[in-house]
Amino acid sequence: MKIISALRNTFGLRRWLLAGMASGFVALSACGGGGSDVDRGPTTLPVAAKLNGLYWDKVESRLYLTDDTANNIRVWDGNQSFPAYAALPAAPASGATLGQLTRRSDGAFYTTRFGFGTDGAVVAVPKSGTAFNLEGTDPKRRRIGITTAPDGALLDGWFIKGGAGAVSQLSMNGQQASERELVTGLGKPVGLAVAGDTLYIGDQNNGQLLSYSLSKVRAQPAGLADGKLVATFTTLDGIDLMTAASDGTLFFGGSGGKLFQVNPKGETSVLASGWSKIIGVAYDESNRRLFAAVAAPDASGTASVRIVPVK
Repeated sequence: MKIISALRNTFGLRRWLLAGMASGFVALSACGGGGSDVDRGPTTLPVAAKLNGLYWDKVESRLYLTDDTANNIRVWDGNQSFPAYAALPAAPASGATLGQLTRRSDGAFYTTRFGFGTDGAVVAVPKSGTAFNLEGTDPKRRRIGITTAPDGALLDGWFIKGGAGAVSQLSMNGQQASERELVTGLGKPVGLAVAGDTLYIGDQNNGQLLSYSLSKVRAQPAGLADGKLVATFTTLDGIDLMTAASDGTLFFGGSGGKLFQVNPKGETSVLASGWSKIIGVAYDESNRRLFAAVAAPDASGTASVRIVPVK
């Protein structure tokens, strides 16, 4: 197993270095290996899919991902294949348009549908049973990000074209759900993450990474100006879906092909660049490795999941 892992790392690094010479690739911040059988990267895993959200389950040591092409959730447990895990409800007329992926302690997954102003939704995937769309949410809300708070509550981000965006908390009763706004006045809240009592929001339109006290916005809804500005980005960075380590370190990519890390002090570093659009990310804290969903470079190309070692 160690030999296979070493070969995979060697070939993966060679591919990345060759790609870097052609596209100005920024060097990675750490080396793979670490003396274990875990593949810490750098590694490229091709996936015949249209990728969106990623979720790392630390209990199962498995990576889950949403796939627009098959309208399902797929899984990776260290092998080269990404088999289907669960089928989702039939895609609406606007398309699958899946977003971030999160999981609650009961094993149920939740993901969003963007919906282009007509079919925005939140999809629930019970650990045993059939997936279903939560009823009662406004389909005009274009949803992308969703995350789970430490107490198990679900938070989702949305916006309406031509209007403002918000982050809401979902209340569920069976298949029924309602949303209560916690932060309003946002542009396009794409990235969402929670670490402790801190809610982090990546606003793609404004190029801002903001933080709020989750307990405070639950008690009294806040606006854009009430947030703490953690870091700023350009519109070309196109910051996207986000994940957080337990200490509040944030990871996310974007349409500009850069993979960012922001530490709790707000210091920003670029783990890699020169890639195609980076969408979802997931962090395996035990093995200090990051997974990034990278879109296909063109219509004839293949999407991939990149494994990136983190210091």
